[in-house]
Amino acid sequence: MTTSFLLEPQPFRRRPSAEVAVVVGLASSVAVLTFFLAGAAFLALAIAPIASPASEVVHIRVADVWWLFAGLSIVSFAAAAAVAARASAFLSDDD
Repeated sequence: MTTSFLLEPQPFRRRPSAEVAVVVGLASSVAVLTFFLAGAAFLALAIAPIASPASEVVHIRVADVWWLFAGLSIVSFAAAAAVAARASAFLSDDD
């Protein structure tokens, strides 16, 4: 008499190796800092009326497009948060 057992595979997740973790950590740190600095620069352009006289040389008034710089600042900060969250999720042990 034979009995068959149905063995379901257990889901398992391997952690990334130490080398992969270091590369992902460094790359994500550089990306987060870059997006954060870009967001800070765009925010400065959005709120600083001082930039307006310097830009009149090329006939662009920064004060007229403050909304563009504010939007780019928000997008840059959101991208920094997204990269940090995805890197953290990739490197964590949680399933």
